[in-house]
Amino acid sequence: MDKNQVHDILERHAFPGNAAEARLVETHISWVILTPDFAFKIKKPVRFDFLDFSTLALRHQFCEAELQLNRRLAPDTYLGVLPVGFKNGQWQIGGELDEPLDFTVWMRREDDALQLDKLLRAGKVAPSDLKKLAHQLAVFHRNQALPHPDFKPETLVEDFADLFHHEKKLLDTLGESVPNAFAEMREAMPRFVEQHSERLVARANTGFWVDGHGDLHSRNIFLTETPIVFDCIEFNQHLRRLDVLNELAFLCMDFDFFGRPDLAEALLRFYQEEHPCIIVQEDEAIFLFFKAYRANVRLKVTLLGGTNGNPEALAAIRGYWGLLRKYWDGLK
Repeated sequence: MDKNQVHDILERHAFPGNAAEARLVETHISWVILTPDFAFKIKKPVRFDFLDFSTLALRHQFCEAELQLNRRLAPDTYLGVLPVGFKNGQWQIGGELDEPLDFTVWMRREDDALQLDKLLRAGKVAPSDLKKLAHQLAVFHRNQALPHPDFKPETLVEDFADLFHHEKKLLDTLGESVPNAFAEMREAMPRFVEQHSERLVARANTGFWVDGHGDLHSRNIFLTETPIVFDCIEFNQHLRRLDVLNELAFLCMDFDFFGRPDLAEALLRFYQEEHPCIIVQEDEAIFLFFKAYRANVRLKVTLLGGTNGNPEALAAIRGYWGLLRKYWDGLK
């Protein structure tokens, strides 16, 4: 599908449920039609180094994977996979179609006001609000532990170093001494992984390596009575299978980004009470490394999205770069 066809579906209200005030949200990999009742997520026919949605068969496969994987943490939100195609010569989601020409993940619409990133911006999150979320994540991680993880520490070096391909774009955006900082990280980061490789492997072999969420930041959480954690990574198993400290580091880094280190401390404390994951002092350094890696991930994603002079995007790039430098300084 293309954007014009998605707009045609939106404008004609050719989807199930209430169509009042339906709108389209676009990311670099999907179109999402939001209605009062539902959300319909259509994958773009794109291919990047980290995902491939270029064929109908792949998009169908990953829609089904998204449904099943996200039902682990949001069982009532993910309703099914619906076909998209023609009926009487016009595009439509669901119903009796001539033939499926694409697919969409069908989700229940949740209350946007309870999305964690919005609550953070409004200053409406207290440390105690995270206790249920920490419990949910602890149970999830225990259940998703991989007994025989295929983990090699050097893959962390490869994942981290991918940011270095964006050095020029970062330099153009920030206009500061990015090359010097990158040169330092290029040299020190493989050394850190090698120094801690024995502990990293030991953690993987003792239940801390899980088939997790992979994209655990505040925009992917509704802080409802029973927290809803949605939009996990379905398109790349490598990015979803990780150390629990890597998973938790993403959300803790996000809290730091919003200027709420108290929430990061609370989440980790509540989680540790139910599923201790920082066992020895070396684990603290590994956790800080993962926070640096997650700041790296968000920085890269923001750079890929472009700024176009958008003050919010520019502020995000500065914020993530600042956190990356701060965490890295803490590892010296």
